[in-house]
Amino acid sequence: MLEIRKNIFMVQGENEARFPFCTGLYLRGRNLRVLVDAGMGAARTKACAEAGVDVLILTHSHYDHRSSIKELPAVPVWCHEPEAACMEDHGLYMDATGFLRSGIDFDRYFKFPGLKIHRRLKDGEELDLGGVVMRILHAPGHTPGHICLFFPEQDFLFSADVALDPFGPFYGNDFSDVDDFIRSIGALKALSPATVLSSHCGPFEDDLAGRFDRYEAIIYERDRRLMEMIERPCVAADFHGSNFLYANYPRPTRIMQWMELVHVEKHLDRLVRMGMLKRDDGLFIPL
Repeated sequence: MLEIRKNIFMVQGENEARFPFCTGLYLRGRNLRVLVDAGMGAARTKACAEAGVDVLILTHSHYDHRSSIKELPAVPVWCHEPEAACMEDHGLYMDATGFLRSGIDFDRYFKFPGLKIHRRLKDGEELDLGGVVMRILHAPGHTPGHICLFFPEQDFLFSADVALDPFGPFYGNDFSDVDDFIRSIGALKALSPATVLSSHCGPFEDDLAGRFDRYEAIIYERDRRLMEMIERPCVAADFHGSNFLYANYPRPTRIMQWMELVHVEKHLDRLVRMGMLKRDDGLFIPL
C-alpha cells in the first residue's frame, strides 16, 4: 500500500493494474475501514483483508473490479443504486452488457462470484469514516451506475474507470453510453481536484484539466477515424476484426474483438445523430 493522503492508501493492481486487475483504495477511518474495489489480485486483496476491512465498495460491476473478491468472504458489499441489480443477478448482467447476444461463453474465461449488495449508495451521499470523508459521485457512461469518489478535505479524486489513460474511454458494453461518458468527464474536470487517481493509472497532479480534455478528445478522434473508414454503405459487422481500437488484440481475442465492435456500433449511432451518416434498413450510409 502507498499512502497518498492521510489514511488513504493506493493499492495498485497486479500487472500494473491492466485487465483483469485494477487499482483500489484502502481507507483507514476510525469508525470504518473501507476497501474500494477488489480486483488488485489475490495476494494484495488478502493483505488488505488482513489489515482489516469492514466494508467493500465496488465502483461498478465489471469483472476486473471484483475478480479477487473471494479474499473478502464475510465483508458487506456496497455499490451505487443503479448498479446493484447487475451485481446481484449474473443473467441480467450478461444481458445488459451485451455479452449474451455476442454468443461468446464469457463464463469460460471469467468466473463471476455471486454477490449480495448490503447497501445501495446514492449520488452526492457523503460518508464519514472517522477522519476520512468521501462523497459519492455518479459518473455514468462506462457503466450506468459507475461511481467515482471525491475526498473534499484532501482535494483528492478517485476517478475509477474514467481512467485518463492513453487508450481512452471504454464503452464496449451495451449498457455503456458515450454521451453520458462525455458528461461525466466534464463534471469530474469541473471539480478541479489537486490529485486524481484512476483504477488503471496515476496518481496525477500535473495538468489535470489538460488530461481530462485529452482523454475526452479520444472519443472525437474515434468519430473521425471511423468516418475515414466508411467509403460506402456498411453495416456494423463489417468492422469486426478491423483493429479500430486495438493494433494487436489482447487475449482472449474473441472477447476483445467483440467489445471493439460494440465501440464501433456506438460511434455509428453517434455519427447518425450528428448528421454525418444516414441509417437506412440496417445500412449506414455516408452523407
